[in-house]
Amino acid sequence: MPQPAALLPQAPAAPGRVTCLDGLRGVAACAVVAFHFFYAFAPGRFADKARTGFSLFDTPFAVFWNGHFAVAVFFVLSGFVLAASAPLGPRAAPLAIGLRYLRLGVPALASSILAWAWLTGFPDAARDAQAISASPWFRWTYQPPIPPLGQAIWEGAVGVFLNGTTRFNNPLWTMQAEFLGSVLIYGSYAVLKGRARPLAMAAGLVGFAALGLFYLSAFCGGALVHEVRGRLRDHATAGAAAGVVGLILGATFPGHAGGDGLLPTLVSWLGADGARQAGAILTLIAVLITPPVRRFFETTPLQRLGELSFPIYLVHVPLIVAPASAIFAAFAPLSPVALAGLFIATGLTTLALGQLFLVTVERPLLAALRAVRKRGRARRLAAS
Repeated sequence: MPQPAALLPQAPAAPGRVTCLDGLRGVAACAVVAFHFFYAFAPGRFADKARTGFSLFDTPFAVFWNGHFAVAVFFVLSGFVLAASAPLGPRAAPLAIGLRYLRLGVPALASSILAWAWLTGFPDAARDAQAISASPWFRWTYQPPIPPLGQAIWEGAVGVFLNGTTRFNNPLWTMQAEFLGSVLIYGSYAVLKGRARPLAMAAGLVGFAALGLFYLSAFCGGALVHEVRGRLRDHATAGAAAGVVGLILGATFPGHAGGDGLLPTLVSWLGADGARQAGAILTLIAVLITPPVRRFFETTPLQRLGELSFPIYLVHVPLIVAPASAIFAAFAPLSPVALAGLFIATGLTTLALGQLFLVTVERPLLAALRAVRKRGRARRLAAS
């Protein structure tokens, strides 16, 4: 946890958990839920790739429902956390990478099975909702006939890591990115020491962005922030400025229609991939160096939300494309008030199901992985 002193802690060999980032992750997970819900049932501005005029989608306030930016924040946070937990040498890297696969794959598998069950129970819901809302988002969800359970198991445990996509639970596309980013950070840190690490991460930040691999650039950016965090001093004004610039760059929705002149061109570029990752990195820095913001994200409700962030991310889409879509189709057309009510009900159900997922999948898995990691460390020490 960041200390109240002016200088943030200097990353000892076993650095403490930066708890404010858990709260940030929880808020980002909620933004993903809002994005998918409204993209499904009120696509409008979400699907408009050439917006004209000016709306909240063109402001930093869009951070509350910009799922693309939230995912960029996830990648940057993963880079930071992976750098903090990276293996100490090449001998430890294979176990660390294997455990990382299990950390991602077991929850992904469980959520894929859950999605199959919901889609099987409400096989026509997504198709009926799409016919009413005309949202292109539903094309990423299986329509009848729903594939068998075996395919859901394969796609959740293996397919998403090989192909980067699944139509059982479409947020699982990020599992491939998370695993490749993990291999990048763990592999680099296993062979690099000292000053070579920040130099390599800076090179990766720029190089992967130049290649269009912005998600890997985000991982490197997060790891780079981890490397330099000992030099980051608390500064509320600088932090606020970094946060505002980060939200303008990344949280703004891309696709605003460009026009003549520099300003319309810049506005149309905001929120695009490169700007989104840069905005996420600046947001991370802003949280770390702004004491009031840190304290906000360290509050008990947001810490609780942070603990639920991965379960929330994994379970919300099956709820949207199955029971929520069935309700939407049964009572369409929904008034704005009714749609808001459905959103609240979906959010509360997501929290409840996320809590169940936390207790039955997440916590037992984390405990098992800690035990395996401890035994592996003991064996390496015994062999050295």
